[in-house]
Amino acid sequence: MKKHHVKSLRWKINTDSFLMKSGFLFSILLLSFCAASCSDDDEQGKGRAFFQTYWALDANNSSMPCGGTLWTQYSDAPVGAEVGKLVDNDLDTKYVTYHSNVNINWNGNSSVSVKSYSLTSAADSPEADPKSWTLSGSSDNQKWVVLDTQKDQTFAERKQTKTYAVENEEEYRYYRLSIQSNHGASSTQLAELSLAASAFVGDIDDLMSKSSGSTYSPDNVMGTQHAESDLSVTQEKLLWLKDPNKEPDTFAGLSWAGFQVSNLYPFGEPCPADVNQHSIGDCCLCAVMGSLSYVYPGFIKNIIKNNGNQTFTVKLYDPKGQQIEVGVSNLFVGTSGSLGASSGKSGQPTWSTVLEKAVIKWFQAFRNTSDIGGIGSEYAAAIITGNGSSFAFAPEKLTPAELQRAVLVSLKRGKLVVGGFTKSDVPVDGKYKTVSAHAYTVSLPVDDTMLFVMRNPWGAVPTISGGHDGTGDGMLFIKDDNTVPPLVDLRIMEPGAAEEFGVGGNLSPYTPPSYTPMPMRIAPHLLRTGR
Repeated sequence: MKKHHVKSLRWKINTDSFLMKSGFLFSILLLSFCAASCSDDDEQGKGRAFFQTYWALDANNSSMPCGGTLWTQYSDAPVGAEVGKLVDNDLDTKYVTYHSNVNINWNGNSSVSVKSYSLTSAADSPEADPKSWTLSGSSDNQKWVVLDTQKDQTFAERKQTKTYAVENEEEYRYYRLSIQSNHGASSTQLAELSLAASAFVGDIDDLMSKSSGSTYSPDNVMGTQHAESDLSVTQEKLLWLKDPNKEPDTFAGLSWAGFQVSNLYPFGEPCPADVNQHSIGDCCLCAVMGSLSYVYPGFIKNIIKNNGNQTFTVKLYDPKGQQIEVGVSNLFVGTSGSLGASSGKSGQPTWSTVLEKAVIKWFQAFRNTSDIGGIGSEYAAAIITGNGSSFAFAPEKLTPAELQRAVLVSLKRGKLVVGGFTKSDVPVDGKYKTVSAHAYTVSLPVDDTMLFVMRNPWGAVPTISGGHDGTGDGMLFIKDDNTVPPLVDLRIMEPGAAEEFGVGGNLSPYTPPSYTPMPMRIAPHLLRTGR
């Protein structure tokens, strides 16, 4: 194609009047010129740039409620800062236009009712942040209905996401964000833009007055829980920890036995199904390991090194927040071939078995006991991630909608979320029962019928009819039934060093892998106490 033809075409398809009158023709043109304008990302299904003005997304994207096309009013975005950067789930990229006002448009492949939307500030230049804007919807790209108006908005941080609820029951095919002003720059920029068909609000600042149990410490990155109870760090302890042949004491009547570790990651990548508690009363640690594998599987693989001789080196953090190495042998809690430590679905050791053993050695060195029974979620998370900041929401402090918001916002922002119930034997979803004094890994809802999901680290759940069901990997679908939500408490933890390995906006609901359920092997005392 000759250059003057490209320029002419760009001018034509950049006008709203052309889109209003020739939507079908635009789709044909977009497909016709795809081969000349596809980016490398298109091969991975992320989208494709079109003359720096358009970006097409498929139905599996995580930024918009359906597949469709994003386009902007102006075609002046510099190379590397095109409109597609708004939906690439990378906070280090940005969309830029050399105007103080701009319309950003979405044409969905189907009509949806948008309930909320989010804007994320770029990594620099706060003067170019949007300040005032409106969000509008349209069924025909001609008649627009204003859905939300914001004025004098300020992003307090770089890469901060601000999410706004929309009172909207109508399903629209087109949505338009009209940025009317910024904070004084001649250009306007955004790192991310998303529209959501759920009432997920990405800011829980208004809920924090209802929170409790903060473990943030200005003096120790490991948090208040590690401030006084831990023993000092010495070179002798560090050398002992690093040696895989140095074993911790036995505890709680348990013993060590040798097991062949043949596959740390039986499902290819770390996932919650690799964490199945048996004889150790460390449900909180197991729930934290499940959360880390759900949100940050890459982090798990980064901190565990297979030495190739049935020993492993695990990166943890000492009580002052300095990274250390812990050597782990293939001796784990168990007897005569029956693994009592955390295991995979086959009953064989996985990465969770190795990580659990590393934490046991940490306890021996810095707590003068190897017994990790009753370890707290926030305490365990700090040892693994190097950050002990956390807070909690006690039962009945939040409405069901607020509970859901706290979970969704926290997970989407990369926090680790663990929950529990205040009462046992309460029916859930008509089939299963709650367990109190027990920690669960919390994940995103599978569909709109539920608030969120809580996975029992036993890898199974007690049933109303008796016994335990392990076919669903211990997942409980928490719904707004006026009974279960008031029983739920949450502990929300910073991810620390794991944040580098995050999946960002791409986090999806947890789907258990295919496996053959194994018989329940939970120690009787854990079934009684819930730990």
